[in-house]
Amino acid sequence: MKRIIAAFIAAALFCIFAVSASALKDNYSIDTKTLNGILDAYRSAVKNGETYVSLSKYGIYDSRGGDTYNDLIRLFSFVNGDVGCISFGKYSETYVTVKLDQDSSGAIKGANITYSERYRNEDGTCNRDLVKKEEKLIQERFNKAKSVVDRKMTDVEKALVLYDYLITSADYPESLGVGSDGLDIYKDDAYKATGFFIDREAVCAAYAKLYAILLNESGIPAVTVENDDLFHEWVMLKVDGEWYHADITWDDPYYEDGYTYLYDSNDDHWDLGCVTHEFFLKSDEEMTELGHPDWSLSYNVNPDYLTEVPESGPSGKFDNMFFSDKNEEFSSGSKMNYINGNWYFIDLKSFSVIRANIDGTSEKLPLPDSVFPKYSFGYGNDLYVLSNKRLYRYDVVSDKYAKILEVPEDKPNSVYSEMRILDDEMTIIGLDYEYEDGSDDPVGFESTETVYDMSELESMDALPDDEQEETAERSDDLPAVINEQKTRDDKPKDKSIDPDIDPELIELAESAGKRITAFIYLAGAAIFVVFAAIAIILAIKYSKKK
Repeated sequence: MKRIIAAFIAAALFCIFAVSASALKDNYSIDTKTLNGILDAYRSAVKNGETYVSLSKYGIYDSRGGDTYNDLIRLFSFVNGDVGCISFGKYSETYVTVKLDQDSSGAIKGANITYSERYRNEDGTCNRDLVKKEEKLIQERFNKAKSVVDRKMTDVEKALVLYDYLITSADYPESLGVGSDGLDIYKDDAYKATGFFIDREAVCAAYAKLYAILLNESGIPAVTVENDDLFHEWVMLKVDGEWYHADITWDDPYYEDGYTYLYDSNDDHWDLGCVTHEFFLKSDEEMTELGHPDWSLSYNVNPDYLTEVPESGPSGKFDNMFFSDKNEEFSSGSKMNYINGNWYFIDLKSFSVIRANIDGTSEKLPLPDSVFPKYSFGYGNDLYVLSNKRLYRYDVVSDKYAKILEVPEDKPNSVYSEMRILDDEMTIIGLDYEYEDGSDDPVGFESTETVYDMSELESMDALPDDEQEETAERSDDLPAVINEQKTRDDKPKDKSIDPDIDPELIELAESAGKRITAFIYLAGAAIFVVFAAIAIILAIKYSKKK
């Protein structure tokens, strides 16, 4: 009997050792000194733009559950956020990804470092000079975007000025193709500040993220939300004590029918000066009616760590505001410009320029006879107004217009089509229509893009006024219902999840699951120890009785 008891005890001890060893292996940890050495080596490699850092000398192994691997990846991501990122304001975006190099025994030999294609040299190393150059430019343009907010503005005005500034600062990109999931593919930079502020092309993730960041920087609480079915992301912001939606992407119209917002011919899908407010400051009910049903909090921007989507304020609260698409007095497809405490914009119902105040007051500004204003942009104390044949500079202090550009008389079939002011430059798109003999409808057109330095336009002398303005300034007929918004083609669906961030989130989730598995192992070992101890005590008592 003693031999049986001894064998039982030996087996129990073996099982205890085996289970405990398994649990310890699954929770393999690296001592602090070794860990610091690893992180310093990785930090140095990224700072030098290297593609590989050797970790063989540290003699580290991955645990069976993969926790060591995932923990290192997580810690390397923190290093990337320090030395492998581009910073703007309080925020940053990494351009580095890492994958550990392991052999069949589980030994971690090193780390493979990959830089985004934008900053990658032919040999895979990082072009650090380009990173520094573009980071400086992004910081400058981010600060420029912040500067459009005036401290005297109300929360609604702050939200509006940032909204319109960002819409006219970038365009939705052309698709690179369609993926296996049926969704359009875009370059990675289109999801980031690099795409928005440097390439001036961005998808909804970048539009929403930057708008929410700038709102928060201006003292307006904002978070990003997303809809998985639409593969789309937008913003919820808190103004006047209540939350509302704002979809900056879908208010930057995208056209594929060969025309601009004002029906000029177009050979791309952009309309540089067009801004709508169909999705600005809308309630939950209004967003649902606008085709945005259901949404959840996005990981992109959530500075107050909200755990639930906020409920919006009531519908129709802003319907009577001058910028609202529901306003019955005005209709505009152009930017709202804030100059010296007032707002200036084109009203397509009266073909005039309106000066409005947030308190609801407004007035129509005088324009030369028979001028059809198309787009307007503010710069300093001046408002620049583009018509079909002329560009006017309007001094809001003296309330005087000056014609500074016009289509040459020897080009009767030419018109000014689009206009935008950005980065201290004005871009004007011109069209030269082609007609067949006796036909009033153009059979083709040629477009040209001209860029002017704003300092040049500010100092440009006024051209002499025409003795008599043309009775119809546009060479083509105006649409019968110009004040109705042209139907916007829906943006192509894009994944709102940044491809550089999502894998890390998945790894962290898997790591959490593996830790739970390790805990179960340890708990099982503890239970086995208790039963083994009871068996030993009983064996001793039995032996004494004998």
